[in-house]
Amino acid sequence: MTWRHLGSWCVGAAVVMTGCDIKIPGSDDSGGGGQCLDDFLADLAMDRDVLEAEAAARGIDASTLIEELVASGLGVADFLFDCSASESMEGLGSGTGGTLYQPHNSDAMVDTLIDVTEQDQEKSQDIVFLVDSTGSMANDIDAVRTRLAEVLAALDTSEDRASFAWYKDRRVDSPWFDQNSSGLMAPDSSELESFLSGMNAVGGGDLPESLYDAAYKVVEQTDWAAEKRVVIAVTDAGPHEEDTHTADDVIALCEENGVVIVPILVGF
Repeated sequence: MTWRHLGSWCVGAAVVMTGCDIKIPGSDDSGGGGQCLDDFLADLAMDRDVLEAEAAARGIDASTLIEELVASGLGVADFLFDCSASESMEGLGSGTGGTLYQPHNSDAMVDTLIDVTEQDQEKSQDIVFLVDSTGSMANDIDAVRTRLAEVLAALDTSEDRASFAWYKDRRVDSPWFDQNSSGLMAPDSSELESFLSGMNAVGGGDLPESLYDAAYKVVEQTDWAAEKRVVIAVTDAGPHEEDTHTADDVIALCEENGVVIVPILVGF
């Protein structure tokens, strides 16, 4: 058995104590790759309640703490998926006619954005990019900024329209949602780049975020007109059970407005 250090805090017997200086056992057969978050935490004798309690004690987003664990080389994973979120995300997608994608890193996520925007190009498109902007999403937002021209180039500047919106956890973050002021517009508009440049990846609290409320809000307030109407929702965590709206509420509103939600669940 090998031993690895956890940094400024430690895990043992399913208890986390800030500032302790103990080492924990790591796997001898760690071969990298991906792993479900809950399995990863179980390998460290943790669960979500312990993780979120430690994050709260340190005043950081629980997702940020997970990324610290992965970066420290603990466990067997190079990246994690919140597999418990997959079912709810897939349900939101399939319920509106969309497909769940699960890219394992930021570059793969941007490739997925481009692939989705390039589908059904024979139809005019209204596309809203709805992005989780909590702390753990910093790398993903930076990747979209860096490759924004590629993403928007997949749209037809003469017919298609685009918009950006971000969301957080409405229970702990204020503001928790925003959309570029002009809504849908030509994809080559400078307002889109400006809005994305001002998007800050902070906050979030526990792991789930207000995806249902954000999706409902963006579908309700967007001036849809094109043949193809899509919300591409990018996040690394599932929707919050304490949202005001449910998955059924969002699906019903999407059906009423002819909107498809394409969820993209990014690995940590």
